[in-house]
Amino acid sequence: MKKDSPTPTLKGWLETQSDNHLSKVLRNRPDTVLPLPPNLGSLAARLQLRASVVRAVLKLNALELAVLEAAANLGAELHPVTAPEVVEHIHTVLKDFAPTQTQIMDALDTLKSFALIFGDDGLMIAQETMPALPAHWQLLPEGAGKNLTYEEAKEGVDKLSLKHRKVLGTLAASGGYGLTRDAGADADPTRPVPQLIAAGLLARVDEKTVRLPAVVRRVIEGRPQLPAQILPVPTNAAPGSEADGVAAGLEIVRTMRLLIDALSQPVPTLKEGALGVRVVSRLSKDLALEERELTRILNLGVATGLIRRGVPDPLPADDDGGNYVAPTPLADEWLEADLAHQLGALHEGWWRQTLDSWLVGQADDKDKPIHVLSKASIRESLPDVRHKVVASLTRVTTDQLGADLFFHYPLVASRITPETMTHVVEEATWIGLYAGGVTAAGHALLEGIDPAEVIKAPTPVQNFIVQGDFTIMVPGPLTPAMQKQMDAIATLESPGLASVYRLSETSIRRALDHGLTTPEILAFLTEHSMTDLPQSVGYLLSDIARKHGTLRGGPALSYIRSDDPALLHSAVEAGEDVGLRQIAPTVAIAQAPLLRVITLLRDAGFQPVAEDGDGASLNIAPEPARIPAISPPVPSPGLDETRIQAAVKAIRRENAASHGTATDQPTLAVLQAAVRGNRSVTLGFVDKQGVAVHRVVKPITVNAGQVDALDETTGAVHRFMLHRITEVIVDN
Repeated sequence: MKKDSPTPTLKGWLETQSDNHLSKVLRNRPDTVLPLPPNLGSLAARLQLRASVVRAVLKLNALELAVLEAAANLGAELHPVTAPEVVEHIHTVLKDFAPTQTQIMDALDTLKSFALIFGDDGLMIAQETMPALPAHWQLLPEGAGKNLTYEEAKEGVDKLSLKHRKVLGTLAASGGYGLTRDAGADADPTRPVPQLIAAGLLARVDEKTVRLPAVVRRVIEGRPQLPAQILPVPTNAAPGSEADGVAAGLEIVRTMRLLIDALSQPVPTLKEGALGVRVVSRLSKDLALEERELTRILNLGVATGLIRRGVPDPLPADDDGGNYVAPTPLADEWLEADLAHQLGALHEGWWRQTLDSWLVGQADDKDKPIHVLSKASIRESLPDVRHKVVASLTRVTTDQLGADLFFHYPLVASRITPETMTHVVEEATWIGLYAGGVTAAGHALLEGIDPAEVIKAPTPVQNFIVQGDFTIMVPGPLTPAMQKQMDAIATLESPGLASVYRLSETSIRRALDHGLTTPEILAFLTEHSMTDLPQSVGYLLSDIARKHGTLRGGPALSYIRSDDPALLHSAVEAGEDVGLRQIAPTVAIAQAPLLRVITLLRDAGFQPVAEDGDGASLNIAPEPARIPAISPPVPSPGLDETRIQAAVKAIRRENAASHGTATDQPTLAVLQAAVRGNRSVTLGFVDKQGVAVHRVVKPITVNAGQVDALDETTGAVHRFMLHRITEVIVDN
């Protein structure tokens, strides 16, 4: 391209592109289509809006960003460069680790399809593209200097004196460039600047200017090293074990059922909506879960909509006017669903969950511990991080996860800590989406498919084996009704597709407390056992039954009775708070509801059961409370192929009817590009007397509405206010 050719514009390039290529641009940049731009000039303007460009660069991989950076290093923000020049530059700075010419050309085509680079023979970078990247972002080695590694730069900085470190710190705080008389090759080698240049910790730009290398800046600012993953990581992922994935998922289904049952008696929240330490400890004990596991299942319940914070119906008897955590009506629908749909719903909830389980217990911004369901544990970026981690695991194993993440999603991966990656993999394994590899349900989520459609949940079983050591061998998942009964009478010892439960005095007492009778427990075990019920199990049930229920109570407001007068007398002494009064050797009455009397006596160590007027056992648990569910937001329709084609035709039609002209590059963008490219410009500005002046300068920093620039003729640094600058001409 000729040097005197006019600077090409994005609008002009779009006008020369085929409908097929315009469709690619709209497909990659859907935010620029709605509402429909009236013409190509309007589309070009939208494509160069900072917010839109930020969304676009987040989709680029490391190679594409490196090619973009190479083009910027060659000055493509200010004038056209050629593809061979970009290839040569990358091969020069990367040497033995450079991508092939084909890979670089493919990356350039991708950048064109995002309209971040435009042009045919000559390529230019669209406005706002480079400023949209994080401050001081850099993937390619420095073009000059010693190109230190991060470890070499850190070692060199650690050895510096306070005086030398101060020089580097000043440069880091002032944009990375500095003017000094010691930049020349003949400067006094005992001075700090020449010593820093010799050590590779500073780079000489010219006889009066030095630059702080990006790797040294990261060390000075205490930021971690960026992974150098310009080329794709070889694929080595194996398929996930579907059996292990389903087994892990079914255990989460079982735990969620228990949580819904436990929260049917709502638990109060703290003022900010989180759960207090006492509530969490009690739930952890009741559900036999570690607190980290409980946090995970609570967060999952909220994300799935099965539980939420609010005002339950009915209200607890001791309501204090605050909020509670309780199940929603969706929980009742979920409990009735088949296993595949139950598990699929939990997978989808985890996929969009923003509550971060591993932040609980850590200190917040005010140095206070983060509680379960606290707003401080919300991370809006978590679903995107989760999506990218699982996508990487479809390509590589966990030991290559960080490298693959950085290649495919460099801008996002640079903000993901190794600890976060580990936690996401742990949770994916916990819920059954990763089992030595990504399972079918994980692939379905990545493709936007309901995971319930691909989950092959085993058929629920109706029978099990009861053994003489009080264990129960269950060869598969139980039906919901049987699972509820099993959880009531036994304790899970070994989860999985084939699980093991244990009968114990504690578990059977728990069942009796909830209204089951010994004959009902015996009937359940006998009916579903594949073998004869061992005598030891019958003896255990009979022994507990003799001790349990000796003290009996009934409503009226309530009474208690016992064939043991001494036991009744002890109960009356313990029931003072409910006005329990003995009216006969075997009968006492209370001026309180039966539930309150029974609860108080159980807390005091007694083992009463409730009975109706005929002496039959009652289940006096209160009616399960529910908090109204909230409707999920309706997703906005995406841009399908039909709408894209219609948009291209409409833009073409409107563009032909309009006569708009391309706008010049904005002053700020040109000056920022001149700083990055170390280019001189002719600056037109109005001085304080209102006189128009032109001056050739080299911009050093642009910020806070002002420009600091070097007058290369005099060596002086001048400050210009942006609002006084009338034009910027980039010198050839």
